[in-house]
Amino acid sequence: MRRQLFLATVCLGLVCAYGYSLIWVEGHYAALPIPRQWIDFFPSRASGFLSFAVLFDTLVLIVVSLPFAALLARFAGRGATVIALITTATVFAVTAVPSLLEDVGPGAYAGFHAAWRLYIAFGYLELIAVLPLLVWLLRKLPSNNRWRSP
Repeated sequence: MRRQLFLATVCLGLVCAYGYSLIWVEGHYAALPIPRQWIDFFPSRASGFLSFAVLFDTLVLIVVSLPFAALLARFAGRGATVIALITTATVFAVTAVPSLLEDVGPGAYAGFHAAWRLYIAFGYLELIAVLPLLVWLLRKLPSNNRWRSP
């Protein structure tokens, strides 16, 4: 019973730490100005902004998720990918679902461009998929233990 309680507490701490660090780093990156050369590279301001946002959103998500994925892959055992999926689903449920439920209605996203709606959907999909994918990839790495039999 103590072991399950300890694991539940560790998982809850992981969810809180992952969610907090993700929100903190995303907030800091969102405050950065977009370089003028980046915007000039694209045919319109909107496509330049969306491409910059997707690129840096993905980069921030990978950078924040990598330490958590390494910890899960090292210490969580066979269920590491499932724990990562539960973690990201919980962070999604706490951070994104309330705003989605508030905006539910006829034409809630009608004022947004199609590219912006696609960016929002891609961001939600990324939020849920990146950490479990990184954990799965880190668990697939070959062992560096030379004493293990082939």
